[in-house]
Amino acid sequence: MPWTVADRLAAPAAVLPAPHLVVPAGTDLFAAARAWYDGARWLLSPDDAHAAALPVVATGARFRGARTETPLVVARLELAAGVVVDGPLTPGGPAAAVAVAHAGLRPDVDTYRLPDDPTAAAWATAAARHVGGVVVIGGQVLVPRPHDALVRLTAYAPNPAGLADVASLLRTALPSARPVRTTAATTDAADALRHDLDYDGAVVVRTGEADAVMPPALRAVDWRRVGPHTCTVTWLSPNPDDDPGSLDLMSLRRAAPWLVRAARALRDGLGGTLLDADGFVADDATLGALAAAR
Repeated sequence: MPWTVADRLAAPAAVLPAPHLVVPAGTDLFAAARAWYDGARWLLSPDDAHAAALPVVATGARFRGARTETPLVVARLELAAGVVVDGPLTPGGPAAAVAVAHAGLRPDVDTYRLPDDPTAAAWATAAARHVGGVVVIGGQVLVPRPHDALVRLTAYAPNPAGLADVASLLRTALPSARPVRTTAATTDAADALRHDLDYDGAVVVRTGEADAVMPPALRAVDWRRVGPHTCTVTWLSPNPDDDPGSLDLMSLRRAAPWLVRAARALRDGLGGTLLDADGFVADDATLGALAAAR
């Protein structure tokens, strides 16, 4: 489950009956679902729900004139078998009001009711981070930290690359990177590159191979820009034994440009595609927004 650094909870609000995901209006939530779930599908699409909810005018003697009825129909997005997200809800209800009031979202939002499922909650948090939304759970507004998506950036490339090749690609992005051994191997051969950031931790780069099943988010990428050979850029906190706090966030903010430069250099040099720590494709616009987030 791709959780990253602990998310923060904002001020408490009115208790709500179910967890909700609140995102900017018009967000393509289906694309976010497909990034995690291969089998995600609309049981009832928003367009079909809208058509089914058109007002119906009832006439005749029994109605004592014309009466307009609007059926309540909500779209249903199935993430996995039996795991269904309802929405967008019209109107957004208390969750939307809570999110706007406590998380600074613009009033024009879409609200989705989440199932009581731990994996769905993790997905909703990752999706909220990816699209600039929030999750409202039990009267709390959970605001995912944007920078947390940068703690691990992985390039999936069509061709393998050795550590020497990677070092060459990173010569400008991480000028002080040095070969290190990070595992208890039987040899002294280096298996990673490490670039220290003084008080802000370090950037570690490793090569490897993808799992047999590729991340779902890569299915929507041009096959020529995807492969089973991985190169991962990881941020190491300067306080790995402490609970994540404001100092870690400050360090991560300062480390962000280094992480982004290294990931871009690897992606471009290897001809691959980047996924962030939450498993979403990280293009240049996404990387720029994450690096500049506050």
